[in-house]
Amino acid sequence: MVSISVSARSLAAARLVDPQVSTAAVHAAIEEAVAADRREARREAARITETTSPRPSSS
Repeated sequence: MVSISVSARSLAAARLVDPQVSTAAVHAAIEEAVAADRREARREAARITETTSPRPSSS
């Protein structure tokens, strides 16, 4: 589990785009971005493992 906190700088940057954005909305967006990054890292690790794992011999 990853603990995420929204910094004042992150919230200020989000409010440059949408002055009415809530802290909860920014937090949810950050959580989703982290989750997407972790999914991509797992896919990449699986792809690397798949292409570098020795194949069993068929003898």
